Amino acid sequence: MSSDSRVSPSPESTRRVNWSSACVSAVALFVLGLGVLSALAAGPLHAQCSVIWTINIPCFDASSLLVNQIKGWTTESCPPKSQKCLYSLVAVNGDDIVATHTTPVMRFVDDITFNFSTPNADSCEIQGHSTSRSWYAIFDSGTNYLNMHNLMRGSGLSSSPTFTESTTDRVCTQYSSTRQKLDP
Repeated sequence: MSSDSRVSPSPESTRRVNWSSACVSAVALFVLGLGVLSALAAGPLHAQCSVIWTINIPCFDASSLLVNQIKGWTTESCPPKSQKCLYSLVAVNGDDIVATHTTPVMRFVDDITFNFSTPNADSCEIQGHSTSRSWYAIFDSGTNYLNMHNLMRGSGLSSSPTFTESTTDRVCTQYSSTRQKLDP
């Protein structure tokens, strides 16, 4: 008599193990793909932009200038080849401005926020963020940067001799290539 007591797995348990292995492999491949994509990407994996500006004026004044500029560009009629329209002021809450910008041709909507803080009595730090609502947007030809840049320029804040801007391609989609195309 043989005392071999090995039991063969049932076909059902074999299918369960194969299905589990396939799921684990798919998840691992997905995570690996995201890792490789983010390592190769020159910027965020979603169309967005974060910028920090400083200027030597009170934050209340800087905020007022930006709010007025947003209100001034709510118009539906856009100048040719311009994005200086279709802004909408959503809210002003304490140190925050919340707005949207709709692109004139494709009607994509971007959410914009500005946060104001006073690092010292003589200056204002403005943290701006613009992000595309379209979940599939990866590249935006600098649109999210331009949403905020145009407001800084239109409001006159960027013409101050004390105005500084800080961002990189890592946190602002296509920043460098967009910045090179702008007038000084």
